[in-house]
Amino acid sequence: MKKAFKHAKSFVVIALLLAGVALGAQEAAEGSEIDMDLDTLFGEEVVEIAPDVPAATGDPVTAALKSDKVRIGGSFSGSLTPTATWTSLWDGSSDLLDPDRKALSSSLKSTLFFDARPKEDFRVYGSAKTSWPFSTATTDSIEVPNISIFELFADFSMNDKLFFRFGKSTVKWGVGYFWSPADVINLEQINQLDAEAQREGPVNFRVHIPVPGTQNNFYMYTILDENTVAFETTALAAKAEFLLGNYELGLGAYYRYDTAERAMLTLTGPIGNLDVFGEAMVSRGSGKTFITDIQTASPYAISTSSTADNRENFYFSASTGFLYSNSNSNITAIGQYYYNGEGYSAATKDALVTKAKLAIASTSNPATSAALSASLAGLIYGSGQHYAALSFSKGELFTEDFSASVIAVANLSDWSGLVKPTFSYAVHDNLSIALSPTFFFGPAEGEYAFLAGGNIVSLSLGATVSGSF
Repeated sequence: MKKAFKHAKSFVVIALLLAGVALGAQEAAEGSEIDMDLDTLFGEEVVEIAPDVPAATGDPVTAALKSDKVRIGGSFSGSLTPTATWTSLWDGSSDLLDPDRKALSSSLKSTLFFDARPKEDFRVYGSAKTSWPFSTATTDSIEVPNISIFELFADFSMNDKLFFRFGKSTVKWGVGYFWSPADVINLEQINQLDAEAQREGPVNFRVHIPVPGTQNNFYMYTILDENTVAFETTALAAKAEFLLGNYELGLGAYYRYDTAERAMLTLTGPIGNLDVFGEAMVSRGSGKTFITDIQTASPYAISTSSTADNRENFYFSASTGFLYSNSNSNITAIGQYYYNGEGYSAATKDALVTKAKLAIASTSNPATSAALSASLAGLIYGSGQHYAALSFSKGELFTEDFSASVIAVANLSDWSGLVKPTFSYAVHDNLSIALSPTFFFGPAEGEYAFLAGGNIVSLSLGATVSGSF
C-alpha cells in the first residue's frame, strides 16, 4: 500500500508541474516513418505529411493541419529468395558447386495505416501489420489471424502551448544508427541488417512543451507495461532537447520501480562534410539477466543475477558514429562504434563458455542438453563490450537502375562478425532483383560465428515486389 501511495504521489506532483507550465510554440512535425536524412535520423519522431493537401483560402497552416477526409495508405512487400550455404568453404571441405545446404524462403507482408485530422489540434493515427502465413494455430487448434496493431495514438493540444500524445507509438530517443544505448523505451532493438526499420513502441502518454522563440523542447512520458498495468510497472521518463549552434543536445532520464533507472545524453551535429552523432547511457542496475556460474556436473544448475542483485552496480554504455551523404554521387556511408557496458569481460565469458560446453558434453539428458545449449547461446549473444559497424552504398552504379552496398558488423571483443555485400537491379518501379553473399567469420565461440553455425558463406538471389499506396 505504501508503494502504491508513493507512486500515486509522484504522478500528482508531475501533473501539478505540467499544469503550471504555459509556454507557446507550434509543435515540430513528428510521426512514424524513418528516413535517411539527419532530421529523420536524429529527430524525436517523423510525421507522414499528406502529399495532396488541397488548395484552400485562409491560413495555409490551418489548411495543412486539418482535413475533412481520412487519409488511408500503406505498403506491400513480397519476396522469393533461394539461398545456398557452404559450411566449410575456406578449408576446402565444401564443394563450391555443391552447397551443403539449400533453402527457399518467401516473405509476404503489408502495413495499412489511417491518418485522420478532423480539427487543427486533434489527430488520430493508426497502423496495422500482417504477414504470411495469415493465421496461426493456438494450442487448442484455433486459427488466430496474423494481424497486429503496430501504432494507434491521438495527438491533441492545449491552446497551442502544450502538445499531447496518448496511445501506442514509436518513441525515438537515441541518435545511433546500428546501436542506440540511449533508446531505453522502445520494445524492439535495432536490427543491424535492417537498421532503418521502424521499431515497435509501448503505450505511452507524452507531453511536449516547446520553448517559445527557440527550437528547444521538453518532453514528459508515462509509459505503460504491455502485460500488466500497475503503479509498480509504470515508467516515468523525461527528455530535454537544446539547440546549441549547429548542434543538438539531448538529456533524458527514465524511472521504473522494478527495473534499472537510466539517464542518457545525445549529441548530433556537423563536422565538415560529416554529420556526427554520439550518445551515452548510465543505469543503476541492469534489466539484463547475467549468467554468473554453470555447474558442470549433475544437477547442472545455472546461476544468474537478477535486476535486484545488480541494483548497487552502475553500468555505462556509449556510442559514436558518422554519416556521410553525397546526393550528386549517390553515395552514403555510415559508421558507428558501440561500447556495451552490460557485456562480459573476455575472461568471464571464456570461463562461462568453457563450463557450459563441459556441462553439455557430460549430460545424456536431451532436455538438460537443450537447456544448457540455450543458456550458452544466450550467454554469447550480446556478450561483447566493443562493437563496430560500417555501411557503404552507391546508387546509379553504371546505370540508374543498378546499385551496390556493403555492410560489415563486428564484435571487437572476440573478433567475430559478418560482411554482406548486396548488388541490386531495379527491373521495374515495383520489382527488384538482389544478389547477396554473406560471410561470417570469427572463432568457434565468437558471437557471430557461433550463432551462424561457424564461418559459413551463404549466397542468396532474391526477387522483391514492393510499393506504397
